[in-house]
Amino acid sequence: MRKHKSYIGYQIVSHIIKFAGNIWFGGKVSGKENIPKKGAYILAGNHLSNYDAYMLYKATNRPIHFLGKKELFDGSSAWFFKMMHLIRIDRSQKNPEAKKEVIDLLNRGKIIGIFPEGTYHKKDLILPFKPGVISFAEKTGVPIIPFAMKSNWKFRSHPKIVFGKPIYVEKIKDEDKVKYLEDVVRKMIIKLNKTD
Repeated sequence: MRKHKSYIGYQIVSHIIKFAGNIWFGGKVSGKENIPKKGAYILAGNHLSNYDAYMLYKATNRPIHFLGKKELFDGSSAWFFKMMHLIRIDRSQKNPEAKKEVIDLLNRGKIIGIFPEGTYHKKDLILPFKPGVISFAEKTGVPIIPFAMKSNWKFRSHPKIVFGKPIYVEKIKDEDKVKYLEDVVRKMIIKLNKTD
């Protein structure tokens, strides 16, 4: 668990990423009024690139605990991902320790960032969502803040991200709550892709 770990390194690096990203990419954030100013929540949306975290850092100064594949922790850059408080996930297993950590963080008022597709890709819309995000929300009662991103991540490509209204899982009437969230994000992507 990370109860006593410092966020100083995270804050320094996230500010550097935002500063460098603003110069290299630019970018526009919409719907920030839908992001709670305090308390726990889950950010969930489409995954385009390893650069996606920049737009989420841009949206809030509070630390975001992302879920990251275990391979990120195997190389010489492992120290960086640990400093940024990534939660190690082995996509070939059920990860009980990681799930316990996510729930603990949410119960302590922290922010979790999840890309429910499980990987980034070059498809126009999204891959089927994995159920973890709904499970975490059900077990903690925190809202899910859906988001949609648009970018080719080239120099001065001006990526865009839009955040939707908080979703409380217990209020979803659809039987398939994972599909409901997926559809919300898909519609947000379609709408975003129609913008210039």
